[in-house]
Amino acid sequence: MLIIDEKIIELDELADRVAAAFMKLDVVADFKARKLAFESDAELQQKLQTLEENRDYITYRPEIRALQQEILMTDAIYQLKIAENDVQMSLSDLAKAISGVISDAIVVDENLPLKKGGHHGHHH
Repeated sequence: MLIIDEKIIELDELADRVAAAFMKLDVVADFKARKLAFESDAELQQKLQTLEENRDYITYRPEIRALQQEILMTDAIYQLKIAENDVQMSLSDLAKAISGVISDAIVVDENLPLKKGGHHGHHH
């Protein structure tokens, strides 16, 4: 049974403040802008819908495979993935800072696909 005391309530409030501060970071604003650009690109969204509707046939229809490749190489998707990676990096840095206060032995799984260069190379 969880006993709720003032320390737990204080930690919960602190977590809310940290989350609110994190949402104000430039990296988060950039991600939101990139996501909006991705979602607002009507042509790209139509291509994605076509791809999704034909996903079962991708093995048999070269034009659907070509459409998938075209979509994956669009600048809007590339920029969104970079922004996602940047937010993940900031979250990982925050988690490492918190865990480091507790113990250096705590490992934070960064899971950053672009950290080592990724498909398009490192962006920094």
